Amino acid sequence: MQHILGRICVAILLTVWSGAALAIESLGYQVLDEYEHFEVRLYDAHLLATVEVDGDFEKAGNSAFRDLFDYIQGDNATNEKIAMTAPVIQEPTEPGWKVSFVMPGSFDPATLPAPADATVSVNEEAALRMAAITYSGNWSRKRYLKHETLLQQHLDEAGLEACGTPRFARHNPPFWPSFLRKNEILMPLCEIGE
Repeated sequence: MQHILGRICVAILLTVWSGAALAIESLGYQVLDEYEHFEVRLYDAHLLATVEVDGDFEKAGNSAFRDLFDYIQGDNATNEKIAMTAPVIQEPTEPGWKVSFVMPGSFDPATLPAPADATVSVNEEAALRMAAITYSGNWSRKRYLKHETLLQQHLDEAGLEACGTPRFARHNPPFWPSFLRKNEILMPLCEIGE
């Protein structure tokens, strides 16, 4: 009986979590091409709030999260709360990582509040064509590198060329069960003739 009650509780929690995840705005894109193992997408122009951190892959997200979360909770010029969106994007830099929250589409550069904390920067990203490979599981560097390598192999096979650094996109909160997490590697692609 306890086994059945436990399963019912887990099912209820997953339903609630799924509903909450569906309510979060996601970065918009259109699928340009579908391949067997990846997609080519055109991402909408968007705004990012970004923090640069030193350190390894697995600690970067945690290191940057507090400053970014404080920013969207009102630590900004207008004390305005900003809705959480998906994904959280992590991109390699020298010597560490850039971690970014995508800003809701209702903002533009003129209406997005300036950060009160100098460690947070806001920048505009132009529309960008990227290849995307999706996988589930934990947020380890090992899994990230495995899927980055797979994506690069698939791009080579398809005759597509990467231009720029890969981005790790996390779509779910940390409490989300790892087997249900949606993770992606996003690779900017060269335009024809570039």
